[in-house]
Amino acid sequence: MVKHIVMWKHGDNFTKDEKKEHAKIIKESLEALKDKVPGVISIKVITEPLPSGSGDADLILDSSFESVEALNNYQVHPEHVKAATFVRSVVKDRKCIDYYE
Repeated sequence: MVKHIVMWKHGDNFTKDEKKEHAKIIKESLEALKDKVPGVISIKVITEPLPSGSGDADLILDSSFESVEALNNYQVHPEHVKAATFVRSVVKDRKCIDYYE
């Protein structure tokens, strides 16, 4: 199994309400990919991390794939491309790691 973890910060030029709405859209659109993209085992988007003040991310994607090939296919799948286009328009500071579990 391959894990794909992505973290983002909200974009700077948005109100608190806009950030909350963006987080909802991101969560719904990315989590829906589990049933649309072959090879996805799980997708979870965390939109409310603990308010410790020491975190480096506002949003986290925690996903699992059957294989590296499945992850690669997910990256170019039209439904993922559509969701990722919106994500990129409202976030900054993307950090990502992929690894075998």
